[in-house]
Amino acid sequence: MAMRWSFSRVSALTLPVLLATACVTTTTRAFLPSKQNPIYTLAKVEPVLAEYLRLQCASLRQAQRPDSGTARLMVDVDTSGFATRAELVRGTGDDTLDGVFGTVSAQLTFDRAPKARRENVDIVYRCEGDDAHVTVRTGGL
Repeated sequence: MAMRWSFSRVSALTLPVLLATACVTTTTRAFLPSKQNPIYTLAKVEPVLAEYLRLQCASLRQAQRPDSGTARLMVDVDTSGFATRAELVRGTGDDTLDGVFGTVSAQLTFDRAPKARRENVDIVYRCEGDDAHVTVRTGGL
């Protein structure tokens, strides 16, 4: 004989699960390479990002956004060493800066490898007066 469940018991069991599921949302910001944008080596990307950041430092401070920190991106790399996609894992708190870091990360080149891979890219940035400093660190997965 099948067991009968009362509606109230089923509701009492499923309601917390449904509420927990309904409250979880994630947003992924991903960036794709563009033929219109320049391709950057790791050595050449730091001064480019530092100059862009220098131009944004005053705006970041005025908007009371962090003018230093670390953004993390996960970059998919093909066997030729070209980025095929960059995903923002940890942002800066500023949408414009995140967009620049993501767009430029999607234009990076890495060493060739026999297999496609994913690379962590940490962009460490800091505004200092009228100057800006950027360091790009990578590490494979």
